[in-house]
Amino acid sequence: MFIECSECNYKYLVNSADLKPNGRLVKCANCGHQWFQNLEIDKLLTSASVTNNVLNDDKLEKNKNNIKNLPSTIVKEQKFSTINTFAALLFLILLITMVWLFKNYGLNIFVLIDFYFREFFFNINLIINDIASIIYNILN
Repeated sequence: MFIECSECNYKYLVNSADLKPNGRLVKCANCGHQWFQNLEIDKLLTSASVTNNVLNDDKLEKNKNNIKNLPSTIVKEQKFSTINTFAALLFLILLITMVWLFKNYGLNIFVLIDFYFREFFFNINLIINDIASIIYNILN
């Protein structure tokens, strides 16, 4: 729906749901005038009346365009994210795998995971020490 500032005749396109149920205090972005706007169905400005105003203003004043319309907020429909879908599937597969491993190996799976973590960090430590000794031998 269109609303119009009574001070500067600046027109705004607003969502009628924003004015429900009891109206709302609105402020003109052009002149700063504030007024309370009720949702009055019989006095709503239609897009046809705005286009008629534009045609009349163009005839009267060719150099000035007095009617400036601000767009209303557009509510976009949310689409499904493919990344979220794949992440959910990956999480589900990981969860099923963990349940299967726990069922087959019992508490021993935690010992196995601990072993692989310790082995990984031990190998990383060996690699870093070897690189440090190579750099030390090159520099000395």
